[in-house]
Amino acid sequence: MDSEKRQRILNAIGITATGNPATPDPAFPWGANKPTIKLRLVVAILLALLAAAILLREYRDTPGFKSDFAIVWFAAKSVLAGSDPYQLVGPGKTFELGTPLLYPGIAFVPVIPFTFFSEKTASLAFVFLSTFLLAYGITRKSWHLLPMFVTEAFASSARLAQWSLILTAALFIPALGALTFVKPQNGVPVVVGSPSQRTFWAAIAGGIFFTAISLILLPSWPATWWRLLGTAHHMGAPVARLGGVFTLLVLLRWRRWEAWLLLALVCMPQTWGWYNALMLFAIPATWREACVLALVSSLGAILGGFLIGPGQSLEGFQGALMVATGYLPAMLIVLRRPNEGTPPAWIGLLQRFVGPRLLRENRRAG
Repeated sequence: MDSEKRQRILNAIGITATGNPATPDPAFPWGANKPTIKLRLVVAILLALLAAAILLREYRDTPGFKSDFAIVWFAAKSVLAGSDPYQLVGPGKTFELGTPLLYPGIAFVPVIPFTFFSEKTASLAFVFLSTFLLAYGITRKSWHLLPMFVTEAFASSARLAQWSLILTAALFIPALGALTFVKPQNGVPVVVGSPSQRTFWAAIAGGIFFTAISLILLPSWPATWWRLLGTAHHMGAPVARLGGVFTLLVLLRWRRWEAWLLLALVCMPQTWGWYNALMLFAIPATWREACVLALVSSLGAILGGFLIGPGQSLEGFQGALMVATGYLPAMLIVLRRPNEGTPPAWIGLLQRFVGPRLLRENRRAG
C-alpha cells in the first residue's frame, strides 16, 4: 500500500487531523522540524515507556496505591458483575475513596476491555497507550509541543493514570473525541476548543454510543451521578480563583480556537491537581512559547510543593498558584496573537447551519 493511500485511509477514520492545532514552527532550533512517521513512532514509544515507568514507581513506593484509572476499572468490573458501583465506591466502602464516585456511567463502557487485566496492569496499559497517542498526535506537523512532557502536568497525569493524557490527545487525533464525555471537566474543552469538525462529530457519536450502552448496563446511573455531583465541594473553576477572572480577557481573541479552549478550561469545575492543566500545552505555537509555559508552570508546581505541606488543602493556595503560573501565562500567549485564525469547529458549523437561515429570514422581512 503506497503512502498516499495509507494517509487517505487514516484521514477517513480520524487517526490524523486536518485541523491539527500543532503547526510547523519555522524557528525550531534543531533540524528542519519535519517529523517523519518513523521518528514519531520512536519518540511516542519512548515517552509512553517513561510515563509507564513513572506510574510503576508510584506503585512501588506507595503501599496500597490506587490510580485514578483504578476507580473506573473497578466500576466497570462492578457493572459487569451486576452491581451498582456508586454504592461500592467512596469513604468506608468496598473501594475506599475520599469522595463518592463522581465519574458518569459513560466512563465505565470504554474501560470494559481493560477489566480482563489486573488493576495495576490495566492502569499501566492505559497510561502507556494514552501517552503514546498524545506524543504521536502532537508531533504530526512539528516537534515544538514536546516540552509538555517535562512538566508537572504530564508527570502527575502519568503518576495518577489520569484521563487528561488521552483527552489532550483528542485535540490532535479526531477519533479520540469519542471519549469526550468520559470525564466532562477534561472532555468538554475538547469539543469547545477543537478546530476539527471530525473531533466534534466523534464526540457526539461517542457520547450517544457510550450513553446507550451505559444505560443498558446500569439504567439508574444518571440520577445517582447527578445527585452525587452536588457533594463535590472540593471542585471549583479556575476562573473563580484569585486572579482567575483575568483569564476572561482571552475572549478578545474569540476568532481563535485556542481562546475557546482556554475559556472552557478555566470555566469547568475541577480538582486542583496539575494534571488538569495538561491541555494548556496544546496552545503554544512555537517552541519558545512551549518552553516558557513549561518552565513557568513547573516553577509554580515546585513552589507549591515547598509551601503546601502534607495533608493541607489544595483548594485555596494551589488553585491560585495554578492560575498564576498556568492559566494566566497561557492567556498571555493567546493575547499576543491577532484576533483572526482558525476558529473552533462548532463556530464553523453554527455559521454553516444558522447563517443561511438568518439570511433567508432577513430577505423575507425585507
